[in-house]
Amino acid sequence: MPPSTSNKLNRRHLPARSACVALYAVSILLLLASRMGRGWGFVDLAVYHYGAQGVLAGAHLYALRFPGALAFTYPPIAALLFLPLTLVRMAVLKPVVTAGSVVLLPVTLGSALRLTPIRDWLSRDRAIRIALLASAIAIWLEPVWTTLRYGQIDLLVAALILYDLSRPDGARWKGVGIGLATGLKLTPGIFAVYLLLTRRYRAAAVSLGVFAATVAVGFLALPRDSREYWSGAFADPNRVGRIENAANQSLRGAYARLLHTLGVEPWWICTAALVGVLGIALAVHAGRRGDDALGFSLCALSALLVSPISWSHHWVMAIPALLLFALGAWRVGSRTRLTAVAMAIALGCSHVIWWVPVNHPRHSELHLDAGQLVFADAYVLLGLAALVLAAAETRARQRLRRLTPAP
Repeated sequence: MPPSTSNKLNRRHLPARSACVALYAVSILLLLASRMGRGWGFVDLAVYHYGAQGVLAGAHLYALRFPGALAFTYPPIAALLFLPLTLVRMAVLKPVVTAGSVVLLPVTLGSALRLTPIRDWLSRDRAIRIALLASAIAIWLEPVWTTLRYGQIDLLVAALILYDLSRPDGARWKGVGIGLATGLKLTPGIFAVYLLLTRRYRAAAVSLGVFAATVAVGFLALPRDSREYWSGAFADPNRVGRIENAANQSLRGAYARLLHTLGVEPWWICTAALVGVLGIALAVHAGRRGDDALGFSLCALSALLVSPISWSHHWVMAIPALLLFALGAWRVGSRTRLTAVAMAIALGCSHVIWWVPVNHPRHSELHLDAGQLVFADAYVLLGLAALVLAAAETRARQRLRRLTPAP
């Protein structure tokens, strides 16, 4: 991008940083005061708390069942990291964890704006202000709302990944965040593969080393639970919940709802392999030409789509990708893309995936009509559309490069 254009973008008026903080604070207060701010059950935070208590009591971690028949589905290291939660009552934990997530949202979006090549033309100060303004909107999106009301750690995982990717390639400990995030939730491992295939070998080695260390610590502290988890429990999506649940916005969940059956493994495995290979290939192609913003976005979408279970709160990983797409659309002045961004935001704010019967009656998501399927599979359809668009643009870029004579 020519320097003059970059400077022009950086001169465009934005509210002062204090005003951006105030706008975000007002948006938070409005959310908490609205109907959406009521009835937060913090069910996942309770699972973290009870799981850590089970570890202290010497209980069999993966045999425990918590209120709502929920099980502990995280690696053993997660239960160890959750031990400090047992020092505080749930009545105190709930506002503290909520406040932490509220802070992590603009931190996560701000880190996304420090990815290459955006950090080459967008100043840090403007990135902070844009992140705060975007957070004032993003907090109303269903994935963020669900993360907050469940007391989930998804924003922490996203922040760890983006912090790592936004650091210079020569940074000594680049990869630690991705390794730790993979230790907490396995799907971030796709970013270690991304680092490896984009030839950032040291960062990839660090991330894999940190992940291996989390596994080793788990075996040392919780040998029985570690053996059970890594011998197959981690690969059993039935322990996590109903795959047909409308909240499961993965290809596997979409197939279950579309085909009206739970036996979708052949379809899911073939499609997931195709989408995963395509997504990581496009991401690596972008990363090798210095576009980590696109590389991150494609990795995040690919992981969400191919995972056996991608609850809607997992899709907070896609919100930085949406911001990056919006910024690119604004930079080039594309009305079509800005319209697509507005539609995606409207979809997220509408909570459309909850417009269908959810297990009422039992397994009701296996009996949806065509219109309901569109609602129930909204995030999956959006993710697939983004991958198709990225593939088309990559192909067009390659064709243009072939037709352009070398200087």
